Amino acid sequence: MLHVMRDSDDRCLRCGKVVPWGQSVCRDCNPAGLPAPSRTQYHATVFLSVIVAAVLLVVILLLKG
Repeated sequence: MLHVMRDSDDRCLRCGKVVPWGQSVCRDCNPAGLPAPSRTQYHATVFLSVIVAAVLLVVILLLKG
Protein backbone atom coordinates (compact mmCIF):
# COMPACT_ATOMS: atom_id res chain seq x y z
CA MET A 1 0.00 0.00 0.00
CA LEU A 2 1.31 3.44 -0.95
CA HIS A 3 1.38 5.96 1.89
CA VAL A 4 1.34 9.63 1.04
CA MET A 5 2.86 11.89 3.65
CA ARG A 6 1.06 15.17 4.04
CA ASP A 7 2.18 18.27 5.90
CA SER A 8 1.08 21.88 6.26
CA ASP A 9 2.52 22.78 2.83
CA ASP A 10 -0.28 21.10 0.91
CA ARG A 11 -3.24 22.96 2.38
CA CYS A 12 -5.02 26.06 1.06
CA LEU A 13 -3.75 29.24 2.75
CA ARG A 14 -7.26 30.67 2.94
CA CYS A 15 -9.59 27.81 3.87
CA GLY A 16 -7.31 24.89 4.79
CA LYS A 17 -8.52 22.39 2.16
CA VAL A 18 -5.98 19.92 0.80
CA VAL A 19 -4.48 21.16 -2.48
CA PRO A 20 -2.11 19.53 -4.98
CA TRP A 21 1.58 19.84 -4.18
CA GLY A 22 2.99 23.18 -5.28
CA GLN A 23 -0.27 25.13 -5.01
CA SER A 24 -1.05 27.52 -2.19
CA VAL A 25 -4.79 28.05 -2.67
CA CYS A 26 -7.65 25.72 -3.68
CA ARG A 27 -9.94 26.08 -6.67
CA ASP A 28 -12.79 27.40 -4.50
CA CYS A 29 -10.62 30.28 -3.22
CA ASN A 30 -9.06 30.92 -6.65
CA PRO A 31 -11.68 29.99 -9.28
CA ALA A 32 -9.87 31.83 -12.08
CA GLY A 33 -6.69 29.82 -11.50
CA LEU A 34 -4.54 32.92 -11.07
CA PRO A 35 -1.02 32.24 -9.79
CA ALA A 36 -0.63 32.82 -6.07
CA PRO A 37 2.49 33.61 -4.09
CA SER A 38 4.11 30.80 -2.16
CA ARG A 39 4.36 30.69 1.63
CA THR A 40 7.98 31.80 1.35
CA GLN A 41 6.93 34.90 -0.57
CA TYR A 42 4.32 35.74 2.09
CA HIS A 43 6.86 35.36 4.88
CA ALA A 44 9.51 37.35 3.01
CA THR A 45 7.05 40.20 2.44
CA VAL A 46 6.19 40.38 6.14
CA PHE A 47 9.87 40.14 7.12
CA LEU A 48 10.87 42.95 4.77
CA SER A 49 7.97 45.10 6.00
CA VAL A 50 9.14 44.72 9.59
CA ILE A 51 12.73 45.59 8.62
CA VAL A 52 11.62 48.68 6.67
CA ALA A 53 9.42 49.83 9.58
CA ALA A 54 12.32 49.42 12.02
CA VAL A 55 14.69 51.38 9.76
CA LEU A 56 12.13 54.16 9.36
CA LEU A 57 11.69 54.39 13.14
CA VAL A 58 15.44 54.66 13.63
CA VAL A 59 15.72 57.37 10.96
CA ILE A 60 12.84 59.33 12.53
CA LEU A 61 14.39 59.05 15.97
CA LEU A 62 17.78 60.19 14.67
CA LEU A 63 16.26 63.20 12.88
CA LYS A 64 14.32 64.28 15.98
CA GLY A 65 17.27 63.80 18.35
